[in-house]
Amino acid sequence: MYKKDLQLLLNTANFPNFFFLYGADNFQIEFFSELIKEKYPNDEILKIYFEEYNFSKCSDFLSLNSLFSEKKLLEIKCNKKPNTKELKFLIELCKNNTDNFFLLEFYDESSRQNELEKIFENNFVRFFKIANPKEGMELLSMKAKKLNIDITSNALYTLLQSFDENLYLAASELNKFENLKVDEQTIQTYCYALNTGNLDDFFEKLVKKQDIKKDLENILENFNEMAFINSLNNNFYKLFKILIYTKIYGKIDFKELFGFTPPLKVGQNLSSLAFSIKLKQYKEIFNLLLNTEYELKTNSKLAKKEFLISNILKLVKILKTT
Repeated sequence: MYKKDLQLLLNTANFPNFFFLYGADNFQIEFFSELIKEKYPNDEILKIYFEEYNFSKCSDFLSLNSLFSEKKLLEIKCNKKPNTKELKFLIELCKNNTDNFFLLEFYDESSRQNELEKIFENNFVRFFKIANPKEGMELLSMKAKKLNIDITSNALYTLLQSFDENLYLAASELNKFENLKVDEQTIQTYCYALNTGNLDDFFEKLVKKQDIKKDLENILENFNEMAFINSLNNNFYKLFKILIYTKIYGKIDFKELFGFTPPLKVGQNLSSLAFSIKLKQYKEIFNLLLNTEYELKTNSKLAKKEFLISNILKLVKILKTT
Protein backbone atom coordinates (compact mmCIF):
# COMPACT_ATOMS: atom_id res chain seq x y z
CA MET A 1 0.00 0.00 0.00
CA TYR A 2 1.00 3.63 -0.30
CA LYS A 3 1.81 6.00 2.57
CA LYS A 4 -1.59 7.70 2.20
CA ASP A 5 -3.29 4.30 2.58
CA LEU A 6 -1.32 3.65 5.76
CA GLN A 7 -2.40 7.02 7.14
CA LEU A 8 -6.03 6.11 6.50
CA LEU A 9 -5.55 2.66 8.03
CA LEU A 10 -4.07 4.21 11.18
CA ASN A 11 -7.35 6.07 11.66
CA THR A 12 -9.39 2.86 11.68
CA ALA A 13 -10.15 0.59 14.62
CA ASN A 14 -8.72 -2.55 13.01
CA PHE A 15 -5.04 -2.74 12.18
CA PRO A 16 -3.33 -5.93 10.91
CA ASN A 17 -1.13 -7.65 13.47
CA PHE A 18 1.86 -8.07 11.14
CA PHE A 19 3.32 -5.20 9.11
CA PHE A 20 6.38 -4.37 7.01
CA LEU A 21 7.95 -0.91 6.51
CA TYR A 22 10.88 -0.29 4.20
CA GLY A 23 12.45 2.18 1.79
CA ALA A 24 15.06 4.87 1.33
CA ASP A 25 13.70 7.37 3.87
CA ASN A 26 14.68 6.30 7.37
CA PHE A 27 12.79 9.12 9.08
CA GLN A 28 9.45 8.01 7.65
CA ILE A 29 10.09 4.37 8.55
CA GLU A 30 10.94 5.30 12.12
CA PHE A 31 8.13 7.83 12.49
CA PHE A 32 5.36 5.58 11.15
CA SER A 33 6.63 2.60 13.13
CA GLU A 34 5.97 4.64 16.29
CA LEU A 35 2.44 5.43 15.11
CA ILE A 36 1.80 1.77 14.33
CA LYS A 37 3.01 0.63 17.74
CA GLU A 38 0.52 3.00 19.34
CA LYS A 39 -2.25 1.04 17.57
CA TYR A 40 -1.27 -2.16 19.35
CA PRO A 41 -1.25 -1.91 23.17
CA ASN A 42 1.01 -4.67 24.48
CA ASP A 43 1.98 -6.25 27.76
CA GLU A 44 5.45 -7.18 26.57
CA ILE A 45 7.71 -6.04 23.73
CA LEU A 46 10.83 -7.59 22.24
CA LYS A 47 12.99 -5.19 20.22
CA ILE A 48 15.58 -6.74 17.91
CA TYR A 49 17.94 -4.25 16.26
CA PHE A 50 20.10 -5.03 13.23
CA GLU A 51 22.87 -7.53 14.09
CA GLU A 52 20.97 -8.75 17.17
CA TYR A 53 18.54 -10.79 15.06
CA ASN A 54 18.08 -14.35 16.29
CA PHE A 55 15.25 -16.40 14.88
CA SER A 56 14.93 -18.76 17.85
CA LYS A 57 14.64 -15.87 20.26
CA CYS A 58 11.96 -14.20 18.11
CA SER A 59 9.90 -17.35 17.55
CA ASP A 60 10.10 -18.35 21.22
CA PHE A 61 8.90 -14.90 22.24
CA LEU A 62 5.75 -15.14 20.11
CA SER A 63 5.01 -18.82 20.59
CA LEU A 64 5.67 -19.51 24.28
CA ASN A 65 3.04 -18.70 26.88
CA SER A 66 3.81 -16.18 29.57
CA LEU A 67 2.35 -15.80 33.05
CA PHE A 68 2.70 -12.03 32.91
CA SER A 69 1.70 -11.05 29.38
CA GLU A 70 -0.92 -11.91 26.80
CA LYS A 71 -0.38 -9.27 24.13
CA LYS A 72 3.13 -9.39 22.66
CA LEU A 73 4.89 -7.11 20.21
CA LEU A 74 7.95 -8.21 18.25
CA GLU A 75 9.80 -5.34 16.53
CA ILE A 76 12.71 -6.10 14.19
CA LYS A 77 14.87 -3.34 12.70
CA CYS A 78 17.30 -4.46 10.01
CA ASN A 79 19.33 -3.33 7.00
CA LYS A 80 19.88 -6.82 5.56
CA LYS A 81 17.14 -9.00 4.09
CA PRO A 82 15.98 -11.54 6.71
CA ASN A 83 15.44 -15.18 5.89
CA THR A 84 12.04 -15.44 4.16
CA LYS A 85 11.15 -18.87 5.63
CA GLU A 86 11.76 -17.51 9.12
CA LEU A 87 9.62 -14.45 8.42
CA LYS A 88 6.79 -16.64 7.14
CA PHE A 89 6.91 -18.63 10.38
CA LEU A 90 6.77 -15.46 12.52
CA ILE A 91 3.80 -14.22 10.49
CA GLU A 92 2.03 -17.56 10.96
CA LEU A 93 2.45 -17.16 14.71
CA CYS A 94 0.59 -13.87 14.39
CA LYS A 95 -2.12 -15.33 12.17
CA ASN A 96 -2.72 -18.11 14.67
CA ASN A 97 -2.79 -15.77 17.65
CA THR A 98 -4.28 -12.29 17.34
CA ASP A 99 -2.57 -11.28 20.60
CA ASN A 100 0.77 -11.40 18.75
CA PHE A 101 2.00 -8.45 16.71
CA PHE A 102 5.03 -8.43 14.39
CA LEU A 103 6.55 -5.23 12.97
CA LEU A 104 9.48 -5.45 10.51
CA GLU A 105 11.43 -2.30 9.58
CA PHE A 106 13.93 -2.57 6.71
CA TYR A 107 16.16 0.53 6.57
CA ASP A 108 18.28 2.04 3.77
CA GLU A 109 16.67 -0.10 1.08
CA SER A 110 16.14 1.66 -2.26
CA SER A 111 15.15 -1.39 -4.35
CA ARG A 112 11.70 -2.94 -4.35
CA GLN A 113 11.27 -6.01 -2.15
CA ASN A 114 8.71 -8.01 -4.11
CA GLU A 115 9.22 -11.23 -2.16
CA LEU A 116 8.83 -9.56 1.23
CA GLU A 117 5.79 -7.61 0.03
CA LYS A 118 4.17 -10.89 -1.01
CA ILE A 119 4.93 -12.53 2.33
CA PHE A 120 3.28 -9.65 4.22
CA GLU A 121 0.14 -9.83 2.06
CA ASN A 122 -0.29 -6.11 1.35
CA ASN A 123 0.47 -5.21 4.96
CA PHE A 124 3.46 -3.11 3.94
CA VAL A 125 4.51 0.38 2.87
CA ARG A 126 7.53 1.39 0.82
CA PHE A 127 8.78 4.90 1.62
CA PHE A 128 10.55 7.19 -0.83
CA LYS A 129 12.57 10.35 -0.31
CA ILE A 130 10.28 13.39 -0.15
CA ALA A 131 9.38 14.71 -3.60
CA ASN A 132 9.01 18.36 -2.60
CA PRO A 133 9.12 20.72 0.42
CA LYS A 134 5.34 20.49 0.83
CA GLU A 135 5.56 16.77 1.60
CA GLY A 136 8.41 17.39 4.01
CA MET A 137 6.49 20.12 5.82
CA GLU A 138 3.44 17.86 6.16
CA LEU A 139 5.54 15.13 7.78
CA LEU A 140 7.26 17.59 10.11
CA SER A 141 3.84 18.99 11.01
CA MET A 142 2.70 15.49 12.02
CA LYS A 143 5.83 15.09 14.14
CA ALA A 144 5.22 18.51 15.75
CA LYS A 145 1.64 17.54 16.57
CA LYS A 146 2.84 14.41 18.36
CA LEU A 147 5.18 16.59 20.41
CA ASN A 148 2.40 19.11 21.13
CA ILE A 149 4.32 21.89 19.35
CA ASP A 150 2.41 24.91 18.08
CA ILE A 151 4.48 25.75 15.00
CA THR A 152 3.91 28.11 12.05
CA SER A 153 4.22 27.13 8.38
CA ASN A 154 7.10 29.58 7.95
CA ALA A 155 8.92 27.93 10.84
CA LEU A 156 8.44 24.46 9.29
CA TYR A 157 9.76 25.74 5.96
CA THR A 158 12.76 27.41 7.59
CA LEU A 159 13.56 24.25 9.57
CA LEU A 160 13.37 22.00 6.50
CA GLN A 161 15.51 24.29 4.37
CA SER A 162 18.05 24.79 7.17
CA PHE A 163 18.81 21.08 6.99
CA ASP A 164 18.80 20.91 3.18
CA GLU A 165 15.46 19.01 3.24
CA ASN A 166 16.96 16.25 5.39
CA LEU A 167 13.86 15.10 7.27
CA TYR A 168 15.73 13.05 9.83
CA LEU A 169 17.86 15.97 11.00
CA ALA A 170 15.00 18.49 10.85
CA ALA A 171 12.69 16.21 12.85
CA SER A 172 15.39 15.62 15.46
CA GLU A 173 15.55 19.37 16.04
CA LEU A 174 11.81 19.43 16.78
CA ASN A 175 12.36 17.32 19.90
CA LYS A 176 13.84 20.29 21.73
CA PHE A 177 10.58 22.29 21.35
CA GLU A 178 8.14 19.81 22.91
CA ASN A 179 5.04 21.56 24.34
CA LEU A 180 6.25 24.96 23.10
CA LYS A 181 5.11 27.59 20.59
CA VAL A 182 7.55 28.00 17.71
CA ASP A 183 7.88 30.61 14.96
CA GLU A 184 10.45 31.30 12.23
CA GLN A 185 12.64 33.40 14.55
CA THR A 186 12.77 30.57 17.08
CA ILE A 187 14.10 28.17 14.44
CA GLN A 188 16.72 30.66 13.26
CA THR A 189 17.87 31.27 16.83
CA TYR A 190 17.99 27.76 18.27
CA CYS A 191 18.51 25.38 15.35
CA TYR A 192 21.94 24.76 13.96
CA ALA A 193 22.14 23.19 10.53
CA LEU A 194 25.53 21.52 10.81
CA ASN A 195 26.88 23.60 7.90
CA THR A 196 24.16 22.49 5.44
CA GLY A 197 23.18 26.14 5.10
CA ASN A 198 26.51 26.68 3.39
CA LEU A 199 25.08 25.00 0.30
CA ASP A 200 22.34 27.61 0.06
CA ASP A 201 24.81 30.45 0.64
CA PHE A 202 27.10 29.02 -2.03
CA PHE A 203 24.24 28.63 -4.50
CA GLU A 204 23.07 32.22 -4.06
CA LYS A 205 26.61 33.58 -4.51
CA LEU A 206 27.06 31.36 -7.57
CA VAL A 207 23.92 32.64 -9.31
CA LYS A 208 24.68 36.25 -8.33
CA LYS A 209 28.18 35.83 -9.85
CA GLN A 210 29.93 36.61 -6.58
CA ASP A 211 33.25 35.22 -5.34
CA ILE A 212 32.72 31.55 -4.41
CA LYS A 213 36.30 30.37 -3.90
CA LYS A 214 36.23 30.07 -0.08
CA ASP A 215 32.72 28.63 -0.05
CA LEU A 216 33.65 26.02 -2.66
CA GLU A 217 36.73 24.94 -0.70
CA ASN A 218 34.63 24.52 2.45
CA ILE A 219 31.95 22.51 0.63
CA LEU A 220 34.44 20.17 -1.02
CA GLU A 221 35.96 19.46 2.39
CA ASN A 222 32.69 18.86 4.23
CA PHE A 223 30.15 17.49 1.75
CA ASN A 224 29.71 14.33 -0.25
CA GLU A 225 30.15 14.96 -3.98
CA MET A 226 26.76 13.53 -4.94
CA ALA A 227 24.99 15.46 -2.19
CA PHE A 228 26.58 18.63 -3.55
CA ILE A 229 25.52 17.95 -7.15
CA ASN A 230 22.00 16.94 -6.07
CA SER A 231 21.68 20.18 -4.11
CA LEU A 232 22.71 22.22 -7.16
CA ASN A 233 20.27 20.28 -9.35
CA ASN A 234 17.38 20.82 -6.93
CA ASN A 235 18.07 24.52 -6.51
CA PHE A 236 18.38 25.22 -10.23
CA TYR A 237 15.21 23.20 -10.89
CA LYS A 238 13.26 25.35 -8.41
CA LEU A 239 14.37 28.49 -10.23
CA PHE A 240 13.59 26.93 -13.62
CA LYS A 241 10.03 26.09 -12.51
CA ILE A 242 9.47 29.69 -11.42
CA LEU A 243 10.67 31.07 -14.76
CA ILE A 244 8.62 28.64 -16.87
CA TYR A 245 5.46 29.14 -14.81
CA THR A 246 5.76 32.90 -15.17
CA LYS A 247 6.27 32.67 -18.92
CA ILE A 248 3.15 30.50 -19.26
CA TYR A 249 0.78 32.25 -16.82
CA GLY A 250 2.28 35.73 -16.56
CA LYS A 251 2.47 35.56 -12.75
CA ILE A 252 4.09 33.69 -9.88
CA ASP A 253 2.01 31.39 -7.68
CA PHE A 254 4.26 29.61 -5.17
CA LYS A 255 1.31 27.68 -3.76
CA GLU A 256 0.67 26.21 -7.20
CA LEU A 257 4.38 25.70 -7.94
CA PHE A 258 5.59 24.12 -4.73
CA GLY A 259 2.44 23.35 -2.75
CA PHE A 260 3.16 26.00 -0.12
CA THR A 261 3.89 29.71 0.15
CA PRO A 262 7.41 30.53 1.41
CA PRO A 263 8.13 33.62 3.54
CA LEU A 264 7.88 36.87 1.54
CA LYS A 265 11.62 37.61 1.49
CA VAL A 266 12.43 34.04 0.48
CA GLY A 267 9.91 34.19 -2.38
CA GLN A 268 11.24 37.52 -3.61
CA ASN A 269 14.81 36.23 -3.57
CA LEU A 270 13.87 33.04 -5.43
CA SER A 271 12.09 35.09 -8.10
CA SER A 272 15.05 37.42 -8.53
CA LEU A 273 17.46 34.50 -8.90
CA ALA A 274 15.14 32.67 -11.32
CA PHE A 275 14.81 35.63 -13.69
CA SER A 276 18.56 36.30 -13.69
CA ILE A 277 19.13 33.11 -15.72
CA LYS A 278 18.04 32.71 -19.35
CA LEU A 279 16.30 29.62 -20.74
CA LYS A 280 19.32 28.77 -22.88
CA GLN A 281 21.53 28.92 -19.82
CA TYR A 282 19.23 26.56 -17.88
CA LYS A 283 19.58 23.98 -20.66
CA GLU A 284 23.38 24.20 -20.54
CA ILE A 285 23.38 24.06 -16.74
CA PHE A 286 21.24 20.92 -16.56
CA ASN A 287 23.31 19.19 -19.25
CA LEU A 288 26.51 20.00 -17.34
CA LEU A 289 25.11 18.77 -14.00
CA LEU A 290 23.77 15.55 -15.52
CA ASN A 291 27.11 14.81 -17.17
CA THR A 292 28.87 15.58 -13.89
CA GLU A 293 26.61 13.21 -11.99
CA TYR A 294 27.14 10.49 -14.61
CA GLU A 295 30.93 10.73 -14.38
CA LEU A 296 30.90 10.70 -10.58
CA LYS A 297 28.79 7.54 -10.57
CA THR A 298 30.56 5.61 -13.32
CA ASN A 299 34.23 6.69 -13.43
CA SER A 300 36.02 5.00 -10.54
CA LYS A 301 39.38 6.50 -11.52
CA LEU A 302 38.08 10.06 -11.40
CA ALA A 303 39.94 12.67 -9.33
CA LYS A 304 36.64 13.89 -7.86
CA LYS A 305 37.75 17.13 -6.21
CA GLU A 306 39.61 18.40 -9.27
CA PHE A 307 36.78 17.24 -11.54
CA LEU A 308 34.18 19.13 -9.49
CA ILE A 309 36.26 22.31 -9.41
CA SER A 310 36.64 22.15 -13.19
CA ASN A 311 32.90 21.71 -13.73
CA ILE A 312 31.95 24.44 -11.27
CA LEU A 313 34.20 26.79 -13.24
CA LYS A 314 32.30 25.74 -16.38
CA LEU A 315 29.07 26.50 -14.52
CA VAL A 316 30.35 29.95 -13.59
CA LYS A 317 31.21 30.55 -17.25
CA ILE A 318 27.67 29.56 -18.33
CA LEU A 319 26.11 31.92 -15.80
CA LYS A 320 28.30 34.80 -16.94
CA THR A 321 27.34 34.30 -20.57
CA THR A 322 25.09 37.15 -21.74
